[in-house]
Amino acid sequence: MDEFITSKEMRIYDLNAIALGVSDLQLMEVAGRSVADTIERVIGDLRNKHVVVFAGTGGNAGDGLTAARHLASKGAKVTIYMLSKPEELRHEASIKQYLAIELMDLSVNLKIVKDLNDIPDTVNADVIIDALLGLGVKGKVRSLYSKAIDCINRSKALKIAVDVPSGVDPDTGEILGNAVKADITVTFHKPKVGLKKRPEYAGKLVIVDIGIPPEVKYYVGPGDLIYNYKARGFTSHKGQAGKVLVIGGSETFTGAPTLSALAALRTGSDLAYVAAPSRAADVIATYSPNIITIKLEGSDHLIPQHLNILKHWIDRADCIIIGPGLGLNRESGEAFIEIVKYARELNKPMVIDADGIKHLARNKDVIYDKIILTPHGGEFKKLTGLDLPGERDLWGRAEVVKKACKELGNPTILLKGPIDVISDGSRVKFNKTGAPAMAVGGTGDVLSGIAASLLAKGLEPFVAGYLAAFINGLAGAIAYKEIGEGITPTDILDKIPKVIADPLAVFKEYLVYRRVK
Repeated sequence: MDEFITSKEMRIYDLNAIALGVSDLQLMEVAGRSVADTIERVIGDLRNKHVVVFAGTGGNAGDGLTAARHLASKGAKVTIYMLSKPEELRHEASIKQYLAIELMDLSVNLKIVKDLNDIPDTVNADVIIDALLGLGVKGKVRSLYSKAIDCINRSKALKIAVDVPSGVDPDTGEILGNAVKADITVTFHKPKVGLKKRPEYAGKLVIVDIGIPPEVKYYVGPGDLIYNYKARGFTSHKGQAGKVLVIGGSETFTGAPTLSALAALRTGSDLAYVAAPSRAADVIATYSPNIITIKLEGSDHLIPQHLNILKHWIDRADCIIIGPGLGLNRESGEAFIEIVKYARELNKPMVIDADGIKHLARNKDVIYDKIILTPHGGEFKKLTGLDLPGERDLWGRAEVVKKACKELGNPTILLKGPIDVISDGSRVKFNKTGAPAMAVGGTGDVLSGIAASLLAKGLEPFVAGYLAAFINGLAGAIAYKEIGEGITPTDILDKIPKVIADPLAVFKEYLVYRRVK
């Protein structure tokens, strides 16, 4: 049996396909045609056969309308019950399909349903197509839709559900008050999880490939960001969007932890703290009033005694970044290990980067599954001892990264490169966004801040890791498009909100620019 997917995964795949240039109208056309072809295969010659379509307001309705047009072209007599006014159609591609149907007054009998009286108790037909709700079902089925479902179920016609029988939750299989009992469900791309749990409602499953590129599953795209990013609610208050603590900095390095903290704020965290040795903290405080600095007294670098001060702040934070600007002092390495151990006791999400990865290479037993590691190829080799295949061998690199995750205690590894590889030991994603000029120092610190912010919002490490790679790379690519070779990490910071606000539009802009270049 095919792999079952959730409605969220399907929505992500749809959006990522659109971002890659496969329009939602193209996908709908193939989906609707496949429903018509399935019906023709089952009942044969469609001439003079009566087909009734029940259509709602979303993309499912558009699939049904497309099927109706193709069935009419095959000679069927088609009646459509639209449970929405044309102006209430929400889906752009559905509107286009409706406009085509509206002019087919010789071959299609179009009925606009205004109230319950416009829906018959039953219909005499050879085939009924359920295109009412599909993946768009929310809560209990309303009375108008419930009566349409009753009408469908009472008929002796062959009942075809489009993607998911209306009233069946596509993820849980729960019957939401009332649901269509289909003879055949034509489901698109992959069958939905709820269908596996309700075979008595789904009937025979026909799985149709509608032309979604395989890349949408493995390459991070705007759909992943849109459906996973947790924005603030209107009633949220300070702290609910996440608090990030950056532990790093030294007498020599002050910019790195600052960039991480600012990136966390740009990604939507409410508060960003930087804990650094006193002199470094004084310098960091001058960079931005948005950062809260915590002075670690007694040394110009991190030492084990600082843990007594840090425990209070680690307890308060939703995620910790450790490593940027930390330095390679032996005492800093000892303090680093104690901090990671304490965070592990609390099961606190962490991002470990830069000098932190170098310290970790000598103390790998402290790694746990709430950590995101962000090495480049050289750091990966030092950390794991494993050799990576060439950059063109993505699947080979993915297997090595998966192996490393399993050997290290199942952290998420974000292997940075021209194409990033992200894995938690069982799953893999690739990220292609970015620009050559992002090789400038500090972009990795920005990446860490983005990842930490997403962790602080409650995302699991694997998802936070691949979204961080996508956001950082896309922000960098847009900055590169506008500025050119001289981009700096702060230029990338400025583009992060734009990427988060409208990832689909920004990604399309990026693709056009990439093709031109």
